[in-house]
Amino acid sequence: MLCSINHEEPDHVPLYLRVCDRGYFLDKSQPWRNQFERVNQALGFGLDDTVGFVPELRLNEDVKIRRTVKKVPGEERPVLVKEYETPKGTLRQVVRQTRDWVHGDDIPIFSDYNVPQARSIEYLIKTERDLDALRCIFREPDNKQIEDLDERAMRVKEFAEKRQVLIECGGVGGSYGDLAIGGDAAVWLCGVRGVMVEARRDPEFIRRLLEIIHGWDMARIRAVLKVGGVDVIGHRGWYEGAFFSPMLFEKFIAPLLREEVEAAHRAGMKFGYIITRGLMPLLEDIKELGIDLIWGIDPVQDAVDLNLVKREVGKGICLWGGVNSYVTLQGGEGEIEKAVHNAIQALALDGGFILSAVDAVLEEIPIEGLRNMITAWKEYADYPVPTNP
Repeated sequence: MLCSINHEEPDHVPLYLRVCDRGYFLDKSQPWRNQFERVNQALGFGLDDTVGFVPELRLNEDVKIRRTVKKVPGEERPVLVKEYETPKGTLRQVVRQTRDWVHGDDIPIFSDYNVPQARSIEYLIKTERDLDALRCIFREPDNKQIEDLDERAMRVKEFAEKRQVLIECGGVGGSYGDLAIGGDAAVWLCGVRGVMVEARRDPEFIRRLLEIIHGWDMARIRAVLKVGGVDVIGHRGWYEGAFFSPMLFEKFIAPLLREEVEAAHRAGMKFGYIITRGLMPLLEDIKELGIDLIWGIDPVQDAVDLNLVKREVGKGICLWGGVNSYVTLQGGEGEIEKAVHNAIQALALDGGFILSAVDAVLEEIPIEGLRNMITAWKEYADYPVPTNP
């Protein structure tokens, strides 16, 4: 995988499968309990995998939390209320406990389940008045947390050295958490409409919000850099690509990303950016930022032109993806084989490509579809790869 990220041709195109909410590959009777067991299984299939670690975001000790479950007239389901009392004011979050709510009686600050307006009655951040309280809700990693992180990192590094796998922090691995959350966190905190409307009506509010989140991101990046020994630092941009227009991306997101990229590069690490929607209009911005790796190249749901992406950025940026997961892997053997062949043919020449199913292998992805992808990969993955006539 490092050869590919460095734009060298390894002996074969790597295949990485981001398995999410599914603790097995091809056999439900062989689950894993942690990332190390998952890697051992992946390598046993001949696949590639990664390990990682991230410091947690911890609440300041003077933040008090109140939780309430209410029956509200006119509401079919219970309503959850969570309040954070801080020295700078109280933040309040209210959601409907819908049947598909996965967090019990709690409301996490960061969750995709907070985003839909049909579920969130009150987002945690509603106006600029909430930002002072938000700024003091989390504390920077202290010496004890760095020591704990260093201990976890040592186990990861020893395992990675033994099994010869990539160490990525905050990237696509997922089993160890996110590191830099940027615009995704803004949407978790305010909802899609809240961010998009205020970006035009009150841009200073959104700028301040993103700078607060960026402060958390940089604090955790500094903690990881202090521990060291990491190959790739990752930033999740699922919502940044989906909801921020190129103009808003350049205005709000790019300056913060640039600081993260430069910090990683000063430490001798690569920087990866996760984007599965809205990639094509942002190609030039991403190229100018000095990003080393784009994860999420999807020719189906994002309608990415694989050949165009390779021509435009493929000589300087490693491309990770190439096959859609939710649609393609539920298709037939011939469809899957064609998708794998097309991705390798378009993206693998001269290195700089890691094959993956975008954006995740979830429980509903059939085992046969995954098996067909692996079979097709084994057929076409060896270098030299086939090229377009």
